[in-house]
Amino acid sequence: MKKKIIAIIVAIVLIIPVSRGWYEFLLDNFFDAELALSTQLKFRKISDTEVEVTGYESDLDEKITIPEKIQIGLDIYKVTRIGSYAFRGCSRLTSINIPEGVKSIGYSAFSGCEKLTSIKIPDGVTEIGKQAFEDCCSLTSIKIPEGVTSIGKRAFYGCSSLEPKLLVYDKGTKCYGWIGDKKKCTEVVIPKGVTSIGDKAFSDCSNLTSIGDWAFGGCSRLTSINIPDGVTSIGERAFDGCSRLTSINIPDGVTSIGERTFDGCSRLTSIKIPEGVTSIGERAFEGCSSLTSINIPEGVTGIGERAFLGCGSLTSINIPKGVTSIGYAAFSGCSSLTSINIPDGVTSIREWAFWRCSSLTSIEIPEGVTSIGASAFDGCSRLTSIKIPDGVTSIGEEAFYKCVSLTSINIPEGVTSIGESVFEGCISLTSINIPEGVTSIGRSTFSGCISLTSIKIPDGVTSIGNDAFRRCSRLTSIKIPKGVTSIGVGVFYECSSLTSINIPDGVTSIKEWTFWGCSNLEIVIDNSKDNVKVGESAFYGCKSVKWLK
Repeated sequence: MKKKIIAIIVAIVLIIPVSRGWYEFLLDNFFDAELALSTQLKFRKISDTEVEVTGYESDLDEKITIPEKIQIGLDIYKVTRIGSYAFRGCSRLTSINIPEGVKSIGYSAFSGCEKLTSIKIPDGVTEIGKQAFEDCCSLTSIKIPEGVTSIGKRAFYGCSSLEPKLLVYDKGTKCYGWIGDKKKCTEVVIPKGVTSIGDKAFSDCSNLTSIGDWAFGGCSRLTSINIPDGVTSIGERAFDGCSRLTSINIPDGVTSIGERTFDGCSRLTSIKIPEGVTSIGERAFEGCSSLTSINIPEGVTGIGERAFLGCGSLTSINIPKGVTSIGYAAFSGCSSLTSINIPDGVTSIREWAFWRCSSLTSIEIPEGVTSIGASAFDGCSRLTSIKIPDGVTSIGEEAFYKCVSLTSINIPEGVTSIGESVFEGCISLTSINIPEGVTSIGRSTFSGCISLTSIKIPDGVTSIGNDAFRRCSRLTSIKIPKGVTSIGVGVFYECSSLTSINIPDGVTSIKEWTFWGCSNLEIVIDNSKDNVKVGESAFYGCKSVKWLK
């Protein structure tokens, strides 16, 4: 019936004079639809002589042959493209024959063809689109022609039956990534001729001049790799999560190591950084728990945040003279680090820089340093002494928190504020000087310093934070400066050896639990003006409290 209708329409076209536009409409639409119905393949004209395959209307056939040419109306067209999504989800398809004239395979063209076992890509193909063969999990072999210059992201992602193979084309200079099951990968040797490795190399094929971001990320069975001499930079997270990688050579031409490059390489024991490297990115060696030593070349000027965080086996490290900044948490958790030199050019020690470096016994801070960040030496349990240079003006909160072996420390005159919990838990600290320029003592600053017997608070101090001297059980006496108007919550909580304390006339507020448990304290409070507010249990357990009215 349909053929009769077509014959009638053709006759009408031949007999009745119509515009060329109407004729082209008939050819472009009606004949194309009829062809699709008869062949089950759908096509779209892309030029006066070429068409692309756009779809397949049946999911019943196991084998498909794409014709080299097709006829639409009175014209003959070459099939030169397989369009996007053309055969996506053809779950029964086992094989397909692609004609030699095809030049490109589109986005997700065969994705989800889970029974497709083999396919021959014609020599004329130059482009394989993104996700073209994604999740073709039965595909056991595929040959990619030498003329291919572009392979899209995730082109072979999920092709778990393919044997692992590195795709290197364009006369051996471009690495387009990985084909096959990554889990089978135990060793990768990049050919010497390769000059570029694409971003996300195992699923992306960008044309770069470096080892790109995530190039080998997550290759948990990769044990070693040889990087060719032509490589000049290693991108972010290039080897992130390569937990079995034990050795790697970095060529002399490399000038930068990106963020998280070796993050999580827990079996990497040593690494040589070339002399030409000038920067080490954030978290570059984070979690390299087996790394015992590393040499940082002289050209490096900055060590990024968390660069060596969690390198628990690192015993020593040399920081070159050119370094001016040590990033946030740069050596945090390096529990085996016994010593470290900080060059004179460094001006600040950032937050958490040496957090829980529990084997660190001593450290010399250069004169140029002006600030010590929060928790910088938090948990350095074997640190016995430290000299803070005169140029330091601020010490961040918890800077020396639980430095349990620290016996003494000198705070320079330029310091104006001492942050919260700076010396909290320093149980061996017997004495400390607070410079005259200090105007405030933060919350819990000396809390738990059970060996502290005396301390002088300078006259310029106007505020003492909550719990500042909490449980300083050997502190016998203390003088509170005249400028203080309020004594915070639990400031002298359980200072059981405290026998005397002067409270200046200007104090109008004594907060909750301020002197709770000071069992040897005899105290006199002048409240003749009836202006002193006292919080709950402020003097609970004190030996004697007298009020002057």
